[in-house]
Amino acid sequence: MTQNIDEAELSVGPKAIDAYSRLSYTMWFALAEFVDNSTQSRLNYGTLVNDLLKSEGQPLTISIVHNRQTKEITIEDNSIGMTKADLIAALKIANPTADSKGRSKYGMGMKTAACWIGAKWSVTTCEWGSGEEWTATVDVNAIANHGAKVPLTMKSVSKDAHYTRITITDLRRVIQKRSEETIKTYLGSMYMFDLRPDDKGQVALKLTYNGEEVAPPQDSDWDTDPSGTVMRRDLPELDIDGKKVMGWIGVLRKGGRKFGGFSLFQNNRQIQGFPNAWKPKAIYGGVDDEGANNLVAQRLTGVLKLDGFVVSHTKDAILFEGDEEDKLEQFLVKASLNNPAHLA
Repeated sequence: MTQNIDEAELSVGPKAIDAYSRLSYTMWFALAEFVDNSTQSRLNYGTLVNDLLKSEGQPLTISIVHNRQTKEITIEDNSIGMTKADLIAALKIANPTADSKGRSKYGMGMKTAACWIGAKWSVTTCEWGSGEEWTATVDVNAIANHGAKVPLTMKSVSKDAHYTRITITDLRRVIQKRSEETIKTYLGSMYMFDLRPDDKGQVALKLTYNGEEVAPPQDSDWDTDPSGTVMRRDLPELDIDGKKVMGWIGVLRKGGRKFGGFSLFQNNRQIQGFPNAWKPKAIYGGVDDEGANNLVAQRLTGVLKLDGFVVSHTKDAILFEGDEEDKLEQFLVKASLNNPAHLA
């Protein structure tokens, strides 16, 4: 008979932090981790951040700057900021806090993305009303190889100040000039619900890259049927084992393979979409993820908001469990066949 007379704790060594450099990020998804934190921070405080920014006459603003001369990347926002205790908690890996929800539910994105981009990074932050600016400086190699700690420094600032600034140096990845438009296009698609004006013409988010505003995708140019009806309609809400699916489906007047497919969103943030949207084979055919080279694959498009589904570590894929994907595909097959926009 075997007896349990002791126990051990499964722990992760400091070298794990260096392993984040080998994650399968792309630069746009890595940068999106910081945008997720900033936008979720606003949601975590109810109306406080919106009321504060409204009184200052500005929206939530996130600036991404890639300085080629100094070889550093800076991401800065004007959200509520963090206290010393918040900052210390934010540095703990895979240790979700009360604020780890929605777009930031895993409690890992900032750390993994920063380590993927560069070997040294710092977080400088000031919570509104505190008058204290705290900075934490992370040296990945020193922590991984020598067990170094993360130093914290503080300086006094105006009590009206509120911001968080992340500076990444000793870059592991270089952003090529030709890649910058791609980064802006992806970010514009990811946060299109935040970037588009509401009914009053107000935007929830102003996002800039090297001083240029990141724009959401232009409104789609929909085809019409012989009666003149626009070929776009909302889908009925679907429940898959307690997980909600909402969205719409439509047909573009002019298309292309990169324009077809379904953009998958969670918490109003795109997980997968243009130009690599999800193309279930039951609808789009083909032998790969691009679908067949026909009118359906080029012009049938849509948006699906997936509430409660598992998302990959790098937030670039929905990880369907069990028969979830099959149920969703069959639902969409039926919806597309019943849609006047169906392309036969």
